[in-house]
Amino acid sequence: MQEPGPSTGLTVRVRLLFTMLALTTSVLLAAGATGFLLERLSIERSAVVELDREAAGFIALAQNMTDPQTGQPIDSTSTLLRVAIEQRVLAPEDGVLGIVNGRIEWVAPEVAVLRLEDDPALVSVLQVAAMASTTTQGRYTDATHDLVYVVIPVRGQTPANSGALVRAIDLVPGFRALESTYRLYAAAAIVIGLVAGVVAWAVMGRLLAPIARLRETAESINRDDLSQRLDVSGHDDLSALTVTINSMLDRIEALVEGQRQLADDVGHELRTPLTILRGHLELLDPTDGAQVAQTRALALEEIDRMSRLIEDLLLLASTERADFVVPTVCDLAELTDETFALVCRIDERPWKLAELAEAEVVADPQRLRQAWLQLVDNAVKYSPVGSPITIGSRVENGEAWLWVGDLGPGIPAEERARILQREVRGENALASGRIGQGLGLSIVIKIVQAHHGRLDIAAGAEGGSVISLVLPVPNVVEGGLHDPDPDR
Repeated sequence: MQEPGPSTGLTVRVRLLFTMLALTTSVLLAAGATGFLLERLSIERSAVVELDREAAGFIALAQNMTDPQTGQPIDSTSTLLRVAIEQRVLAPEDGVLGIVNGRIEWVAPEVAVLRLEDDPALVSVLQVAAMASTTTQGRYTDATHDLVYVVIPVRGQTPANSGALVRAIDLVPGFRALESTYRLYAAAAIVIGLVAGVVAWAVMGRLLAPIARLRETAESINRDDLSQRLDVSGHDDLSALTVTINSMLDRIEALVEGQRQLADDVGHELRTPLTILRGHLELLDPTDGAQVAQTRALALEEIDRMSRLIEDLLLLASTERADFVVPTVCDLAELTDETFALVCRIDERPWKLAELAEAEVVADPQRLRQAWLQLVDNAVKYSPVGSPITIGSRVENGEAWLWVGDLGPGIPAEERARILQREVRGENALASGRIGQGLGLSIVIKIVQAHHGRLDIAAGAEGGSVISLVLPVPNVVEGGLHDPDPDR
């Protein structure tokens, strides 16, 4: 399989940073644009409110027709317009005109900045509005001004005595001040974005450090060394991911080790019978009928042994599967009775059922019986012919014990831990001269470990050994001890 080359794309850290900056920029732009538009509307609204107030004040003055400064009566439209203009203090963006009989008669003081009379096009618009009978509001825009205005007509007793007051506010100065403010906002947003980017780069580097270590560890793992694990620190999502990855590595290591062990077992265990077959076939004299028959019998025996080896090896390989055991509520008394009935057919010798546990455990009865029968088979192989073999079950200290006792040579204390290893046989087993592969106890150990139990090896009270399958306390549902049938 082709290995992927080095990545040339953007790293997660860079992509996250770009995403964060894009989001921050979008938010700042949206906030700035919204604020800018709202402020523009506020400036326009304030100008309209100011013009409405001016119109109301002028109408009140026209109705009263009295100069508020001198208290003298106002006798003409022209005088009314002059008084209205003189009493008004104009800001730089304010403009005013007095129109009488269609002509500009009064203008703003010379100090006023906004000169409405200097724009002929605007004057024409205002003169037309001055001829109306009602107050007119409007907006006028050219290259330098954006004006909102109000024209308040005054009707005298004669057409020649009619006029209008024009009041205008230029929005451009307010807009320019607003634009200047938001230019500063844009500069501040850029600075904030840069600072946020630097801080986010550092924070994301810290947060993504476990992922970088995960990648480095994954790159350092190979088929020959699967023992490395990630350090777990903290209690966040990345820590949970690290724990999950470590668990996955544990499973991968177990699977690879199982495959390696299976390959080693196949090569080791099948080599001997194949060598025996080859040696006998090479020395076989086809013309010697007796030798042919003897070699045939030996070949069949070795083939049977290889079949059993293959079955044992496949069974050992299957112990790593999740469905190797199917737990259910198992009655120990019933299991003991059934197992005793089976062992009585294995060999012609005295069989004894010493004790019978009245208890239920959560276990796989088929696998437990398989392990128990394997212990019985070992007892038959390594104990004297015709010597008694005893089996029994009990509950002791919250643990369920399924045991087999024999009167064989026993297992020295110093060898008990060693023979639990795969393909290892004890000194007494080797001295017995019986052919074996040391896989039997390996299968038993795998079964009992799948039940979260252990294998116990002890010396018998009258010699020999007592080997027990011990199931832990959590698997015991209820327990007791029952005397077996005295006739058995």
